[in-house]
Formats: sequence, C-alpha cells, structure tokens
Amino acid sequence: MLATVWALATAAQAHDAPRPLASHAPLRASAPLAVDGELPPVAARYSVTIERAASGASHVKPPKHTWYFYRDAQRVAVLKGSVDEVWFRDAQQRVSFERVFHDDARVVDYSTGELATLHVQVDWVALSTFVDPSELAQLKRVSQQGQGKDTRLLLRGRVGQELVTVDWLPALKLPLRLTRQAKDGTTVRMVMLESAPSPRPNWPVIGEKSADYLHLDAADFGDMNYEPVVRKSEALDVRLGWRASHKHD
Repeated sequence: MLATVWALATAAQAHDAPRPLASHAPLRASAPLAVDGELPPVAARYSVTIERAASGASHVKPPKHTWYFYRDAQRVAVLKGSVDEVWFRDAQQRVSFERVFHDDARVVDYSTGELATLHVQVDWVALSTFVDPSELAQLKRVSQQGQGKDTRLLLRGRVGQELVTVDWLPALKLPLRLTRQAKDGTTVRMVMLESAPSPRPNWPVIGEKSADYLHLDAADFGDMNYEPVVRKSEALDVRLGWRASHKHD
C-alpha cells in the first residue's frame, strides 16, 4: 500500500514521529471532499512540531522543524534538513523514488522495478497532496471560509485510531494546517508558513546539496548490511510497511 508524502516525512523524522498510518479505505463517490482536477505546481514551507504526551508535571516545549514541499508534473519532494524524500515520474508514468541522507552523504535509489518488488502501490495524486485522498474522504466538512481561490475548508474526523483535523486549501490542493493525534497522545502539527508557484530563491534546491553523494541501489540492500545508511533506510521501509522487520547479523 502506498505511503503518502506525509507518512514518508513523519517516518523519516528520526525517533520523533509516530508510526505512519497505512490507510486502506477507498476514495468514495459520496465523500465530502474529493481531490480531482489538475494539480498546479507549487512550493510550500511548513512548520512541523511533534508533541509527545506529557508525563507528570514535566512539560518540554517540542522543537519546531521546517519542511519544504515541492510539486510539479514530474516530481514531488519533501526536504526536511537531514533527510529528503523525492519521487520522480517519467513520460511513461513510471515512478521512482530516492531517499537522501545528508548526514551520511548518501542517496538510496528505489527504481520502478524495486518499488514493484516491495509491493509499493504508487498513487501520484496521494503523493502530490500531502494527505491521501482516501483519508480526506473519511473526514467531515465542519466549515468553509472564503470564496474562489481563497476558499478554506475545515475537515475533521477519525482515520483508523487517529483524530485528524485539516484546514484544506482547494486552490492549492494542499493543507494549510494538519493535525494528527494518535491514541497514545502523540500529536503531529503541520502549518503552512508560505507558498509560491516555485521555490523561493533562498529555499533548498532538490539535488543541489547531494550532487556529489554516493548512490546506493535499494535492490542491493542484501549485500550491503555493513552500510549504516542501509539500516536506516530499511528501518524507514519497515515503518512504512514496505519490508518485514528483521535483525542484522
């Protein structure tokens, strides 16, 4: 089952993110919100916080992370500082994926064939909207503000065991705000700080920092257990349901 960009991004946030939700609900014709039509190119900067349930009287203000989301017809990316997730689509609609580990100066490549081997079902619309349409279909429309390009929809409901609240921007087909509260009290909050048709001049550029990194093929993981980045990438695959968990020798 496809993991959305949101699930990929939260899984890659080292040790702080809750286990991503694998939604299996189909997009329903009677859904209160359907994501259809053309997806315009967009770049957005988000502030992300991950709050753990406080124990006792202690309370530590959660750190804020900055994520950059880029979308065009051939590419969808989330750049989070230490780890980037980038999906590519060619003219034949074949999709590939790369996970960039900046701290290790490594890029892990997942070809179209390897994604098929891992049984990853790629839905480009789900990747391109930060929220899987099947999840949006399970939310109730609470209110609507603005008109035309300024329309904003407030959606709320349960997806699996998570309480999800979304301020949705139909014009951009992206969330302005997204909150996911897990059963254990862990809360992930994401707020769009700004957006533009293309990345701002001072925003990170896809592939620029990693131009000289060593590339590893995910299909060769079995022969590269000595590589720390392989173990990191496999662990993220396990969290996303792409691989079964196993112990290395």
